[in-house]
Amino acid sequence: MGITSMTTTAFSYDDLFRDFRNYLLEWNPTSTHEITRSIKDYFNEKYSDEYSVLCSQANGSEFLLDVMVTTFDPKAIIEINTLNISADDFSVLIGVESELGGVGASSAYGVMKNVVEDYLKLLLANARHRVMVFTSLPYAKEENHIESRIETLRVIYQRTTGVSGGALLIHLAGSQPRSTQVQAQVSATSIRGYIVSSDGKSVAELNSSSC
Repeated sequence: MGITSMTTTAFSYDDLFRDFRNYLLEWNPTSTHEITRSIKDYFNEKYSDEYSVLCSQANGSEFLLDVMVTTFDPKAIIEINTLNISADDFSVLIGVESELGGVGASSAYGVMKNVVEDYLKLLLANARHRVMVFTSLPYAKEENHIESRIETLRVIYQRTTGVSGGALLIHLAGSQPRSTQVQAQVSATSIRGYIVSSDGKSVAELNSSSC
C-alpha cells in the first residue's frame, strides 16, 4: 500500500492520523496481535527508508517504547573498528505506545490503568512527537466514556513536567466478547483521533468523515 511521505519539517498529527487510519482499514486486522503488528508495520513501512524504526519485528527490536522513529541505531552507536560515534544527532522523531488490553484488562479500570502506564512512558520519553493508540471499556451505564478517557489523558499530559509538542491520541473502540479481556476493533466508525495541544490545555477531535 502506498503511504504518503512526511518529513520532520512538515509533520502533521492530522495527516498522520488519516494515513494511519486508512492503513488499518485497508489491512483490516482483527485480533489484538494483528492490530499490534499492523501498528508496527505502518511506522516501519513509512519511515524506515529515512530513519531507524525501533520495534519488535523480524529485523529489529524494541527500545524504550513500543515504536521509536529515531535518527540513530542504538546497537550501532559506536563503530566496531574505530570506536567513532556513528551519528551526528541522537533524537527521537516519533514515539509510539499502544495499549489494547493486556494483563488485568477485564474491566474499565483495568484497561485504563494499563493505558495510563504506557502513556506516561510516552510522555516522559524525549520525543518530538507522540502517538498513543489505545482502547477502552465503559463502566455500566457510563455515557460518553471515550471523551472521559481522553480528558484523563489530557490532564495527565498537562501535569507532566517538561512535556511539549502535543500528542496524537488514537482510540479504537473496544468490546468484551468474553469476560476476561477487551478486544479492540478496526472499522470505519471505530477509529477516532484526538490532538492534545502543546500546552495540554485543550483537545481537538479530528474529523474522520473526510478521511
